[in-house]
Amino acid sequence: MPDDLLEKLRQMLLDMQHSGRLSYIEPGIYDNARAYIEKRKADYYALKNPLESRMGSLLIEEIGSVTETVQEIFSVRTRQILDLAFQQMEGQYFDKDEARKMLPEERVMYERIISAIEECREVLVHGETTPLGDGAAAVGRNDGADEIPEPRETPAAPAPRPIQSPYALVHIRSDVEPFMGMDGRTYDLKMGDIVTLPENNADVLCEHDIALNIRLNK
Repeated sequence: MPDDLLEKLRQMLLDMQHSGRLSYIEPGIYDNARAYIEKRKADYYALKNPLESRMGSLLIEEIGSVTETVQEIFSVRTRQILDLAFQQMEGQYFDKDEARKMLPEERVMYERIISAIEECREVLVHGETTPLGDGAAAVGRNDGADEIPEPRETPAAPAPRPIQSPYALVHIRSDVEPFMGMDGRTYDLKMGDIVTLPENNADVLCEHDIALNIRLNK
């Protein structure tokens, strides 16, 4: 993992924001970022007194910066994919070369969005009252990678997902009983952990002096 990962991620984000179009990114960029964060966490935990050392502060800042930048990259790309889905459904100009720049997981999301829009239109506009079937059964195939996913004739509504909320990076100051976060995940936290929590959950822990919110300057 190169030492300039954070700078690489920031430049990637700037390019995305500047172009306004979906761009190519390395397939393993998210995996690399997660591995980098885990390595930095290990470095942090290896320090004798991480909260009292300059190195500990630098590592916390780096972990938070990489985490926030990756989340912003995901948010920007998701908005761009939503725009592409809407363009296709409305019959507007659709750049197939741009769509080919989706990661496999993004293609899955794209087709599910198309399916959900189509089903909703059938129900509201055309008065359909029955589900239209499974529209994502063949999603994620590696064959035909250069083909743009088309709306299925029998799409199904995607499974409900937990409500998402903004996240905060916190340092856990005492053990916490396992709890369900606002994002639907179960958290089992121990004293000394550095974790990213839904902001609402982080606020509650901080109010009870169980966690310390790590404020970062971008």
